[in-house]
Amino acid sequence: MKKRTFIIFCSVFYMASMLATAQNDHKSTKYCIIKYDLISLLGDQVTNSMGVKLGFELALPDGRSLGADLMYIFPCSSCGQSYTTVKTEKTKGFMLSAEYRFYLFRGKHPLSGFHLGPQLEYQFTRSEMNETYDNGILNTYQVYRNLVATHAMAGYQFRVTGPLYFNPTLGVGLRYISSRNENKKGDDPSQHEFPYNKDFETGAKWFPSITINIKIGLKL
Repeated sequence: MKKRTFIIFCSVFYMASMLATAQNDHKSTKYCIIKYDLISLLGDQVTNSMGVKLGFELALPDGRSLGADLMYIFPCSSCGQSYTTVKTEKTKGFMLSAEYRFYLFRGKHPLSGFHLGPQLEYQFTRSEMNETYDNGILNTYQVYRNLVATHAMAGYQFRVTGPLYFNPTLGVGLRYISSRNENKKGDDPSQHEFPYNKDFETGAKWFPSITINIKIGLKL
């Protein structure tokens, strides 16, 4: 619990610091895009859950920008594939991310063109799991997971029409996943998460990471 609180505090502090810097630089700019990530509609491929991911991008001077996203994660019984999904009774959580962009080849409209930049992400989920003893008694226990990731992002943003923008991005980097369970009483083998060779319920590991975003946005 203390470790999770520390991670959340660091993530919020990092995003608040970046936002404060952006507000100081924003005096000479007037552009902000409110965004929705279409990829979040596909659901999670590890657990039967999905999320609603909203964010913003704020223009800074000299072809730079600051963005942040917040995603609420909730159960989705039809999400995922049978060969990749870890079966959970209920998964809830949230995701926070912040991204700093440099527009190297700018379009004719504000906040448009090819961009590069770093991204930081934190995610927390709580899942309900079931196990059945040999005598048929059902036990429900909880799995808590923390994910911290950093990516080098690249993408292209352009204006579709009027205030409507479209922004596909791709990122590569590293992610650290830690898991623990509470109230598990049996010794049933737990499940491995796809595509990582890691136990879903326990342990911690570093992994290579790829992230994809396809966002639509409205310029304010």
